[in-house]
Amino acid sequence: MTPDHSARHYGIDTDRMLDKVLGLPDQMAEAWNLADELAECMPAGARTLVICGMGGSAIGGQLLRDLIAEDSDVSVHIERGYTLPAFAGKNTPVVCISYSGNTEEVLGCFHDGLERGAPMAVISSGGILTEEAKKAGIPAVRVPGGIPPRAALGYLFTPLLKLAACWGFCSIEEEEFRSVLRKTRKLLDKCSLEADLTGNTPMQLAKRLYGKIPLVYSSNGLLVGAAYRWKCQFNENSKSMAFVNTFPELGHNEIMGWDSPEKILQEIFLVMLTDIDDHPRVGMRMDVTYEMLEPLAAGAIKLNSVGGPGFAGRLARLLSIVALGDITSVYLAVESGKDPTPIDKIEEIKNLLRSEDE
Repeated sequence: MTPDHSARHYGIDTDRMLDKVLGLPDQMAEAWNLADELAECMPAGARTLVICGMGGSAIGGQLLRDLIAEDSDVSVHIERGYTLPAFAGKNTPVVCISYSGNTEEVLGCFHDGLERGAPMAVISSGGILTEEAKKAGIPAVRVPGGIPPRAALGYLFTPLLKLAACWGFCSIEEEEFRSVLRKTRKLLDKCSLEADLTGNTPMQLAKRLYGKIPLVYSSNGLLVGAAYRWKCQFNENSKSMAFVNTFPELGHNEIMGWDSPEKILQEIFLVMLTDIDDHPRVGMRMDVTYEMLEPLAAGAIKLNSVGGPGFAGRLARLLSIVALGDITSVYLAVESGKDPTPIDKIEEIKNLLRSEDE
């Protein structure tokens, strides 16, 4: 890209959200060692893990759940409310994640966990959650602050991954982890402003998505959380409506929505995310459905995860899709003339709730 293109981008992306999402591997490298002090807080024999979080602070839990699902018999529950699920008790480990440390739903779960005597850990950049964890003697990972939670995925996801490895939920050696990060950096290099446009998939996709509503489909396997991440990044970064669903379930209900009037379908852009470990029958359903829907939509693209077999390969494949979505959402924001960082309506709701509480 020319200097003019770069100047235009950062003239809109004034807080440099693009730099933050391109920095995912660097965040992960920095965060790898932060979870060491939590390795001993896991109760012996626990087979259920509760991860509490909202928005950008919760997505790391979803990604971990999907990543370990193939090999682990541990059930991961993502809690996005104010209280823990009924089954959580003294033998149920609970990890409370709030990047700011002030998320009221997560604080509610934290207090609930204290009352129930659940073994807990905290991941945050500070705030009330970190202060109360310290007072209660709850181990806490303190990650660097100062950026939007949705741009801190590497800081919030990596401690969870390290914990899962320490607790025996998955197996990944540090060198394998570092190798995944090297591969992810190479992929991201092809997506920067300086990269050749012909090989820059996110930038090309953003141009195609301009003025359209993304509809993101994946299988019910490795990429479930990644697909949801795409939807949320389109919402927050691109300031765009976006929707998500999974196979095979959508083939039994949502598929009929494609009989909508043509003027509605011409607003829809289909993004199909696939992985080599998708169930063979699900993969067939995705293929035939894509062939059916592509002519009906305003645009469509099928994106395959990139990486090899095994746990480290799954991690690489997962990160390849997550990173692609993050970068696309930023380029789409700039394509639409919108700064990706501000989230005015979210802040407005929080302020209105505070005024109601006073």
